[in-house]
Amino acid sequence: MLQRVFNFLTLPRLMGLFIFLFCLVGLQNYLLGYGNYNNYLMFARPFDNLLKDQSIYGLHPHLYFDNYKYSPTFAWLMGPFYYLPDLLGIILWNLLNTVVLLAGVWFYLSDEKDPDRQRRTALLIILLEALITAQNLQSNNLIVGAILLGLYHLRNERVWQAAFFFVLCGFIKFYGAAAAGFFLFYPKKPQFILAMIGWTLLFAIAPATMIPFDHLLAEYQEWFSVIVVSKLGLQVSVMGIAEAWFGMAKTDGNYRIIELIGATLFLLPFLRFGLWQDRLFQRRMVAYFLLFMIVFNKMAESPTYVMAVTGVALWWVTLSEPTQLDKILLALVIVFTSLSPTDIFPQVIQKQVFQPYNIKAVPCLLVWMRIQYQIWTQPNSPRHSLQTT
Repeated sequence: MLQRVFNFLTLPRLMGLFIFLFCLVGLQNYLLGYGNYNNYLMFARPFDNLLKDQSIYGLHPHLYFDNYKYSPTFAWLMGPFYYLPDLLGIILWNLLNTVVLLAGVWFYLSDEKDPDRQRRTALLIILLEALITAQNLQSNNLIVGAILLGLYHLRNERVWQAAFFFVLCGFIKFYGAAAAGFFLFYPKKPQFILAMIGWTLLFAIAPATMIPFDHLLAEYQEWFSVIVVSKLGLQVSVMGIAEAWFGMAKTDGNYRIIELIGATLFLLPFLRFGLWQDRLFQRRMVAYFLLFMIVFNKMAESPTYVMAVTGVALWWVTLSEPTQLDKILLALVIVFTSLSPTDIFPQVIQKQVFQPYNIKAVPCLLVWMRIQYQIWTQPNSPRHSLQTT
């Protein structure tokens, strides 16, 4: 049965399915009413405050509910959506996110031996999680797609294009720009740093086309304050696991300890300098990064997991001969990460088991540990073909 579905879903059909489903859930959110597309309004309507030279931060219940926590630049970039009717804007917003995600996977996997098969496999793994993000009208599909596009251009030594995508991510969510650290693996390092500085300055001052520069500086100060005092997310991460499973106290000190441990474990493989030019090592480190970015994120919520599951997908396509353990881990991700929030499981199980025990995060943490093992056991001699260990 699964093989028939796989054979039917050719790459063009699968990409078409992405676009159709994600636009459809945008329409569904609009039809369900105002409260179901507040996330979109929170992205599109702060532009109204820029037009009036008012602060985009704080509560603006006449525009949207909740606090705006993104950069002034993101509010400026969302200007075109402000002028659209809500229905059209919602559909185009999900379409933009979908196209960027599809383009990221397409180009990032373009140098594989069988790129179409790898793209199709990766997209099938990502589909459910990306749909959850689209249902929430979040920007995470766009961010992970932009990260992959940045890595693609970086790999091909197009540093200005690469820097553009990384900086774009940074002005939406800080951690998206962290992927720029992979410039260490590639040539043209000084040029890339210059490009990052150039794009950062350009993006940062862009809203000055609408408001005075001193007002813009005040907005950035407010943005940083909002980020510092922001309430924690649902902590679908190692932090949530430590609290629910082991009774860890919910304190900033404990979070910092876990973040330090996670960051140390993530950075240590970079010490394998002899493998920096190895294609398999680079691919594994990208998958490792995408998982780390969410699994050790104290703000992680269900809609952010498209980034982690994209990491799982990119890890999977590096395996020419997956072991039984690899197959089990992938199955766990599909069932307990991607399917756990859906109606396939009764609400009582979701509310009494999956949510309180942060089950969604566990399979991704296990895959992260598996990749770490594969990275450390990879032979020192550079190999440029993708193989499993």
